[in-house]
Amino acid sequence: MLERVAALRELFRAKQVKYPPDDLSSGELTRKVRLHQSVEDGSIDMCTQIEAGKSKETTSEVMERAPSQHSSLLGLNDAADEFFDVPEPTDYEQSEDGWTSDFGPEVSQDTRHPKLSTAAVFVKKLHGLAVQKRGYMDLQDMTREDGICCSYGNTLPKDPTCTLPCSWTAAEPSTFLIRGENYLEDRKKFKAKGTLMQMVAADWLRSDTREDDLGGRPGSIVQKYAEQGGPEYFFIINIQVPGSTTYSLALYYMMSSPVEDSPLLYNFINGDDAYRNSRFKLIPYISKGSWIVKQSVGKKACLIGQALEINYFQGKNYLELGIDIGSSTVARGVVSLVLGYLNNLVIEMAFLIQANTKEELPEYLLGTCRLNHLDAAKSVPVKV
Repeated sequence: MLERVAALRELFRAKQVKYPPDDLSSGELTRKVRLHQSVEDGSIDMCTQIEAGKSKETTSEVMERAPSQHSSLLGLNDAADEFFDVPEPTDYEQSEDGWTSDFGPEVSQDTRHPKLSTAAVFVKKLHGLAVQKRGYMDLQDMTREDGICCSYGNTLPKDPTCTLPCSWTAAEPSTFLIRGENYLEDRKKFKAKGTLMQMVAADWLRSDTREDDLGGRPGSIVQKYAEQGGPEYFFIINIQVPGSTTYSLALYYMMSSPVEDSPLLYNFINGDDAYRNSRFKLIPYISKGSWIVKQSVGKKACLIGQALEINYFQGKNYLELGIDIGSSTVARGVVSLVLGYLNNLVIEMAFLIQANTKEELPEYLLGTCRLNHLDAAKSVPVKV
């Protein structure tokens, strides 16, 4: 419904554009038609070639008049367009079919909009301009940096100031609500006061296949600690987004105290997959971003294992959770939306093991993270 409202808004805005007088010469009129066709083709080019028989002065006059018509298309950075969103490219054909019967005849009556047969197509072209105007990432056409070497646990930089794009830091625990000591009686949640583990590293990877068991790979931060024989234990969350290119966001949490001192975590590490899936919980939060993305993600705690497939990989000093986003159509749709706006978002997450009994309460956070304006073009390729 929101997508259709956005389409209507842009359609009506376009129909309200004031056109130049009807006494334009044939050359100028041809010029205007080419301008609209250029916009539909997703191009910013203003048809710089001059029609035969027209001078450069005539061209300049046409170009001076063009911004008044073109402003509704290029003014996508206005406050009113802050929450503009469109469906994925594969959805445009469906949207077009749904809109044609309602708006197709009305639009076709306006001869000053060549080729503009549906609102959905118009919104699609507007989104193409938005990509160029506002820098939204097109994951299919982006330029990739393939010359970076992959060092597991060291591909995403840390920035506690949250000013460096494509970086991470730990989020403030008090941002998230968790179950209190008497939750079973009063159902009250309280702001978290801290975390059990410390976030020590993050990876932002891309590959042609799904990348599993990062903690067990030679040279990783996990294996470096294992070689030293220390008491450190790692909890790794590997969020995998499949597609023609698979993106992996791996978050590394570490604790130095014995796992046995935290019974709930100990039971989780040594439990079976069914137990783990019924307890592992994520709390998401988009602290900076467009309204449509915030509403899609929400801030409600979710038992990830009940909605998505999780593959578990365990070593002597680590447990890794491979969360397959592609295992759920709904999750895949939400993440696809988020990826399209990724470099405009600040994403915060908290992870915990759900406490179900009085002995397990109150809950505590395993760890948090804050991802600052991730950029898919800066993901590091995994060399085979």
